[in-house]
Amino acid sequence: MRRPPAVLAASEAERGRAVLSFAILAFRWVTVAWLSLVALGSDLERPLVAAGAIVVTVAWTAWLTVARPGRSPAVLAGDLGLAVALNLLSGYVVPAGQVVGDHPFFASAYPVAADAFWGATLGFRGGLAAGAVVGLSLAGSHLVNGIEVASESAPQLLHLASGMLNHVIAGGAVGLVAELLARSAAQLRRAAEETMLARERAARLAERESLARQIHDSVLQALAMVHKRGRELARTPGPVPAGEVAKLAEMAGDQEAALRALILRVPEEWPTGTASLRAELETLARAGRPVPVSVSATGPVTLPLRQVEELSAAVRQALDNVVEHASASQVSLFADADEGVVVVAVRDDGVGFEYDEPTLAALGKIGLLKSMKGRVEQLGGSMRVDSRSGVGTEVEFRVPIDPEADR
Repeated sequence: MRRPPAVLAASEAERGRAVLSFAILAFRWVTVAWLSLVALGSDLERPLVAAGAIVVTVAWTAWLTVARPGRSPAVLAGDLGLAVALNLLSGYVVPAGQVVGDHPFFASAYPVAADAFWGATLGFRGGLAAGAVVGLSLAGSHLVNGIEVASESAPQLLHLASGMLNHVIAGGAVGLVAELLARSAAQLRRAAEETMLARERAARLAERESLARQIHDSVLQALAMVHKRGRELARTPGPVPAGEVAKLAEMAGDQEAALRALILRVPEEWPTGTASLRAELETLARAGRPVPVSVSATGPVTLPLRQVEELSAAVRQALDNVVEHASASQVSLFADADEGVVVVAVRDDGVGFEYDEPTLAALGKIGLLKSMKGRVEQLGGSMRVDSRSGVGTEVEFRVPIDPEADR
């Protein structure tokens, strides 16, 4: 089952955050290992304090890994406090003056994880703030180690400044990435929601178009017949036959019931399966119209039910138009399916007419435009009308075959 686009957008955002969190956690474990190796390979002034600091760091990292406590203010404060403490302890556990020069730094890079953690949680500004605090603690390690920062040489000061700047850059960079991920996720979610709304509007419009076609094919045509016959009876001299009035009343009652059922009907999915278009066209040909209708097809032309239903409805409307307007003596139906396209043609030998869509729309002639052209266009196809005076009319429908139309 496919998930909605909004759900996909949310899952992509969560995946990005999860990758960032995993990278920070992996960085913690790598730097914990390096912290332990530096402690083992250094001549420490206070090895027990260093060992205790390593145990606390390992325990904190393990708790973050197993418990996944989230990003509460208490966790953020604890992580930042540990990073500051490690930097300060780096100046306390080694001999005086050893935090400068080429000696390995005890705290190693673990405090950078706090910068990244704050940046990932609080964004760019949060990362900068954490980096600044941890960077200042790096300068504090020099004071704890008995070194006067003001008396350090220019290279030593430059090295210290670059270390402090690295913390600020690390926090700010991760924060910027986190904000970009959040912003991208929000934009993707909005785009997905807009797409869903557009699809819903299109579905409502399609349902409205379908309802309009069905009303035209049944109720409106019956009402037009009632209107026409009523006017004829009104012009007839003498009393109106009761039987004719009864027929009109019965027809109006039937159409009232049909319209009520159409309005109150619960929308249903298209049925699954396929049907023969040729069989449907042959059924239309046997409907008892005053004009003889012949059918020819290159085989059964098996299509999804929805396409068969819509195409047969369009052909039915075309036949009704021929009977009502064309004064034709015969009609032929042709159907063919080849290379993924089904072609249906309705040909008559009637009087012909001028096919002008704007004029037809202005006159309210929605039979051609809605019941015929609208149907095939909703199936992704097209309609062509070729009509000449005295020669007849050919209406051709071309629709791509969609195997997924009923799924």
